[in-house]
Amino acid sequence: MNTKKFFAGLFFVALVFLINTMGFARDQVIESTWSLQPLNIDGSDKDWQGATLMTEKKVKVNYAVMNDAEYIYVLFIFRDPQYLTNINQTGMTIYFNTEGKKKKNEGFNFIQKKATPEELIAYLKKQGQVLTDQQIQSIKSKPQYILFMAERIGKKDELSVVQSAQALQPGFKTGQKEKDIIFEFKVPLAHSEFSPEGIGIEPGQSLKIGFEWGGMTEELTKRLRDQGVNISEGGIDSGRTTGGAPSAASRRMPKKYDFWFDVQLAPNR
Repeated sequence: MNTKKFFAGLFFVALVFLINTMGFARDQVIESTWSLQPLNIDGSDKDWQGATLMTEKKVKVNYAVMNDAEYIYVLFIFRDPQYLTNINQTGMTIYFNTEGKKKKNEGFNFIQKKATPEELIAYLKKQGQVLTDQQIQSIKSKPQYILFMAERIGKKDELSVVQSAQALQPGFKTGQKEKDIIFEFKVPLAHSEFSPEGIGIEPGQSLKIGFEWGGMTEELTKRLRDQGVNISEGGIDSGRTTGGAPSAASRRMPKKYDFWFDVQLAPNR
């Protein structure tokens, strides 16, 4: 056998293997930290001292994951406000996949919205809370509230749901620490009649998590079109100018960001 041809063939096989391996490389695996007590979701990082803080350099974000027997908790810190893009309009969508795949068919959209007293009352009742007449009157005494809402994406099955204020519910809050913008999330693990919003996983198991925020929304698209703004793939442009300068409507589309990673949940202790 020709030695040169042999080694050339061996090199080709190794190169193909390396390319395939690189092409199917796993995302970074994050080890979740066990939480000895339920975290207070208040938009602060004060409960996260023992967690491992990771960095996603392309969007200048730090994040960490913790869990206990009931919830998975996620800390998300924006170090540069330019990467917030229009998150106030789109919210933050977190996808959870227990098969280790980048699928966007199950997750939650977490968004902050203004609400009337009637909308707040309806939301609280939907969460299983029983409000007294005195509580309802107290809510109606203020003209407006801020709701931190979690809307389920996918997995709407026929569970015999127990409507109770004690049922496990997803939630989030935002806060600020100096120049950092903090998002803090929680999502139930088990999926049952007592935890209908659970993602169907137990402590010690693994899953893939994806984050997505920014970009155009149906509401934003409609509002801009109602204002006479032309929307295309290249951006948005009204064609109007003021004093020779581009109008406020002449600008690029808000950017959309996303990234994924694998999580190994801490086992039950």
